[in-house]
Amino acid sequence: MKALDTVRIFVITLQTGSLSAAGRSLGLSAATISRRITSLEEELGVQLLDRTSRSLEATEAGQIFLRRAESILEDMAQAENAVRHARQAPEGRLRVHSRTLVGIQLIAPLLREFSARYPDLTVDLHLSEGTVNLVEQNYDIDIRIGKLEDSSYVMRKLAAGERVLVTSPEYVASHPPVKTPEDLLQGHNCLTYRKAQEPTSWRYLQGDQVHELHITGTLHSNNGEVLRRAALSGLGLALLADWSVREDIQAGRLVRLLPEYRLSGSSFDNGVYALFRHTQMLPKRVRVFVDFLAGALAASGELRDS
Repeated sequence: MKALDTVRIFVITLQTGSLSAAGRSLGLSAATISRRITSLEEELGVQLLDRTSRSLEATEAGQIFLRRAESILEDMAQAENAVRHARQAPEGRLRVHSRTLVGIQLIAPLLREFSARYPDLTVDLHLSEGTVNLVEQNYDIDIRIGKLEDSSYVMRKLAAGERVLVTSPEYVASHPPVKTPEDLLQGHNCLTYRKAQEPTSWRYLQGDQVHELHITGTLHSNNGEVLRRAALSGLGLALLADWSVREDIQAGRLVRLLPEYRLSGSSFDNGVYALFRHTQMLPKRVRVFVDFLAGALAASGELRDS
């Protein structure tokens, strides 16, 4: 570390403009500063400073050395900060926004374990179907469905996901069979997710071709849980995240239709993602929460290749 201290003395001497000013900044005498720089020059075999009674300037070699030395000192400061940051237990308040159904079904069941592991962290979990601005609304993390193509943010995939078409056994028994997506246009009540006055349409893939169906139904909602409960009641068919209805399908409360087709209400990327700000030093509270969610969802089988 002595060599690094000498490099720091050299940089501060040029930054302050004199040996005496550098000495005051570092708590050393001007003579000590001069000896350390002379020792550095002798070790390198090159003159770094032009010294006169009135000025102190870097030689051409000194300017080259200064640029590299400043970069090294900056890297060392960042490394020291990173180590200090890693040693500190995460604490404080973590503000998280999530889509409603994701928050209820995927995140809320995991919060007890997270709190036990990180007792000094307080989680503020806000649920809505709207889009949030992390900076303007002061959120640390946004849990969303589908990937956002925005290089100003960092995204990490937490869980894969597909949309599946489901309804109740009672509905299946009392309505025409659904063997192809086009059958949905023949007298079926399609329960749709809709945040605003958007067209009610579903899409499906056939090879590389995307087909759109302009479906109709008696219920629109901006909440997936409302649609799930309506489907359970036998009101109609709903297109929902596979993880949100997996237990219902396994228990026979819901029936999956058209399993051989990929369907969606909009994008075919329906994975669950954590969105957070791109910073040089990611707050530890953000990192541990995202790491925890990814690990817990992987262990529960929610994260899989889609």
